[in-house]
Amino acid sequence: MSALAGSALEINGLCFACGEKNPHGLHMRVEYEGQRAVCRLSLPEHFQGWVNIAHGGVVLTILDEIMAYAVLRFAGQGVTISMESSFRKAVPLGQEIMASGWVVEHKGRQAQASGELRLAQDDSLLAQASARWLLKLGPDGQPLPGGI
Repeated sequence: MSALAGSALEINGLCFACGEKNPHGLHMRVEYEGQRAVCRLSLPEHFQGWVNIAHGGVVLTILDEIMAYAVLRFAGQGVTISMESSFRKAVPLGQEIMASGWVVEHKGRQAQASGELRLAQDDSLLAQASARWLLKLGPDGQPLPGGI
């Protein structure tokens, strides 16, 4: 994977999920609670799929991003190599939702993470995912720290 060759992965503020400079993005603001990355957000109507329901691709983007933050913080820099997901309920627009992600396992160059999306109002489970990550190694053969 060419993204893992060379120097550290870079952030320039244009990420669709968390980039401050992306006028079309989600503008996710991630914090940490214990061993979890967490983010509260509300999706406006331009992220709609069906009427009043978030597009499934946007939901998966949120789950991928929250797991990425967990992996970066607790395992190191890397990229998603596979992801499985389940949609439990429609994700509503205009209501606060909470995403959380955590590292399940970290061995050598790979990490596994899980994530979920819940409705903040009643904590009902909306969607969940698990993903495998390939970590970027430094010259010493150890994963490069994420620095997030």
